[in-house]
Amino acid sequence: MPNVSENELPQDPDQWMEMLRAVMGDETAERIIEQMRESGVNPAAALQGMENLDVTAVMNQVRSMLGSSGDGPVDWSIAEKAARYQIQNEHYDSLSSAEGERAREALSVASLWLDPAVDVDPCTGPNQAWSRLDWLAHSLPTFKRLTEPVAENVGRAFIHAILGQLGNIPEEFHSVLGDSESLPGMRNLISAVMGLQYGRGMAELSTVCFGTADAGLPLVEGHTAALVPSNVSDFAEGLDAPEKEVRMFVAIREQAVARLYSKVPWLRPRVLDAVAAYAREIQIDMSSMEEQVRETGFDPQKLQEFDLSKVFSSKPTESQSAALAQLEHLLSLVEGWVSAVSLQVASAQLPHAVALGEMFGRRAAVSSPAQRVFGPLVGLHIRPRANREAQRFWEVAYAKLGAEGRDGLWKHPDLLPTSEAIEDPDAFFDSSGPSPAVAEELDAFLAELLGEDDPPTEAE
Repeated sequence: MPNVSENELPQDPDQWMEMLRAVMGDETAERIIEQMRESGVNPAAALQGMENLDVTAVMNQVRSMLGSSGDGPVDWSIAEKAARYQIQNEHYDSLSSAEGERAREALSVASLWLDPAVDVDPCTGPNQAWSRLDWLAHSLPTFKRLTEPVAENVGRAFIHAILGQLGNIPEEFHSVLGDSESLPGMRNLISAVMGLQYGRGMAELSTVCFGTADAGLPLVEGHTAALVPSNVSDFAEGLDAPEKEVRMFVAIREQAVARLYSKVPWLRPRVLDAVAAYAREIQIDMSSMEEQVRETGFDPQKLQEFDLSKVFSSKPTESQSAALAQLEHLLSLVEGWVSAVSLQVASAQLPHAVALGEMFGRRAAVSSPAQRVFGPLVGLHIRPRANREAQRFWEVAYAKLGAEGRDGLWKHPDLLPTSEAIEDPDAFFDSSGPSPAVAEELDAFLAELLGEDDPPTEAE
């Protein structure tokens, strides 16, 4: 193809057709051109009307994107490359052998401290120390699962909005374009743009996550506990507690949450399913989408800076609200349990345990990684509002039932307290507190736990 200077639009009709092939793909472009001819439209004359496109950007940036894999709503090869590039250029951390050893030792000691305090078995996998790039590699599969349902909706809306802005294309050309299935090149472009967006989000998460699940969601698969020492060190800066103590406190929390997600078989799937249920019904604000597309002018560089946080509808559906309420309740119970057992264990070992517990409580409530990233990228604003109440519930559960009885409530989701029960944990453990069904199941469980043949009765 003849060279096109930065400020020069192609005048040769063949150049316009070549650009069409670059954007739409050879097969689709040939079909469009043929149908235009059959409709009595001169393709060269029609295509010369596309003067509003930045040809240099299209040829130099979009064409390279179209050569990537566009099989899904997100080009994950681009996402991973973008995340790795940002980490390596802005947040690179090298993990020394000494740092790795300190992290693994902290996790080992934390597990030993937890053994007599909880009735949830330890992880069977190894204790690990990760760099930020390591964390990215381990978290990417679950991140894909959580974000792709939203990306599909965004991609469809994106293409619709872009096609609506190509006002200089003749009507005959629009009729030939049809729906998004006729635009493999365009779909690849949007897939690449989404990959860039999600890659940046993953890079940001990699700088603030301490381990496998402290993002607010269990992003890491498998039975393992891990620390990202550079992130722990960054967090410890400016705190009154020494870094060694902060590392131990983080290690206790990491081992606790890793035990819960790896040894309670229904927990992780239920959390991820609740996210998926919410994501499937994400609604797109088309007016905001169209406004941003109009402002980009189909400039590929500007498309890369597209602000996804502005395109999600602020009004969730009824089923979305229910899914979000269930998710926030479950995450509050997880965070409350982790906070309760961590403080119980750390208080006997670490001088600053109470202050660190307060610090992590605030972090979970107002500035968790999930809020910082998943809200802007997928429209999922997770704000568990009952973390403190949940922590008190688990403290009361320990006082009344001991570690076995407290942790036995995780054996089945129906044994867990409702949102209302968290507000009044004492009533939950009174025979008149829970609903009859929950009380009966709880009594049966406790009878089995205590080795009794029959559940306790009021007379007893």
